[in-house]
Amino acid sequence: MADPERSSASCPQRAPRHLGIIYNSQSGRHRRRWGRHPVPTDVPAIEAKRPEEIERAVTELAALGVDTLAVAGGDGTVQCVLSHVLLGGLFETLPTLALVPTGSTNMTARDVGFIDVRRRGWQPLIDWAAAGGMVAQATVADHPVLRIQASDSQAPICGMFFGVGAVHHAVQYTQENLHSKGLRGEAGPGLAFLRFLKSVALQDQRHFAPTKIRLTDDAGHVVDDEALLMVASTLNRLVLSFHPFWGTEDAPLAWTTISQTASRFLLRLPFVARGWSRRRPDAMESAGYVSHNSHELQLEFDDGFIVDGEFHRSRPGDGPVRLSVAGHVPFLSL
Repeated sequence: MADPERSSASCPQRAPRHLGIIYNSQSGRHRRRWGRHPVPTDVPAIEAKRPEEIERAVTELAALGVDTLAVAGGDGTVQCVLSHVLLGGLFETLPTLALVPTGSTNMTARDVGFIDVRRRGWQPLIDWAAAGGMVAQATVADHPVLRIQASDSQAPICGMFFGVGAVHHAVQYTQENLHSKGLRGEAGPGLAFLRFLKSVALQDQRHFAPTKIRLTDDAGHVVDDEALLMVASTLNRLVLSFHPFWGTEDAPLAWTTISQTASRFLLRLPFVARGWSRRRPDAMESAGYVSHNSHELQLEFDDGFIVDGEFHRSRPGDGPVRLSVAGHVPFLSL
């Protein structure tokens, strides 16, 4: 017969995780899909919609000693939380983030993993925390997060995706014209993408215009061109399951530029969108398609840009926009 004391010693128990929740009740799908699973009353939970409210919520939960932070919202809410978690100096050890995708778009959660509260409620997450993370079907994986310094005079922010040019204009069109009609999720970006293709095919620049960009990275790559678009991300899969990166360097920040004069654009776009250009990177670069992996980027341009669906602006004289990696955050999938 096994010795109970020896059996107990051979299976040490982990201390319970300290769970806290931030939720955005104004996010695109909160009421329609998630409202039937109210936030638990026995877990510290703070409603936060605006950036200043999210900052206060992160600060308050950090003071309570939270080490697992559930974030119910869309990409913009997650982006704001990441900024304060990584740059606020609030945590001695970075908390594990458990994303609950309730936004109009949830690109980050779809890539790094999420908690399926819609179908199973909050109890599996609460049980995971009570068990100290010892749940077989759960996984925790670190993921790099971008640090974006928009100018020398502005505080940096964090995020997962950065876009300039046609990407910026497509997101703007989606939010202003499609979300208001109920086209959320990937339907809106899909229609905006088709609109972009039509504009390129007809050479119609009313809906987008090339952006003059000068880009340099830490490995010495330089792009100085009129670009249709420029994107950078630490994610593996973007909206519509796009992966428009084919750099071969061992670095966390993937980026791609497409020149206004890129040859055979409509024909090559399906390969570019899936990153299938890895086989002939030199030929692609000479044709106007440049993609590398870097540790740091500097960009100079006069136009708007997006970070996880949130709009920003770069202007001459503000200094270059600098991209790097702020840190690696553990994300929970359950």
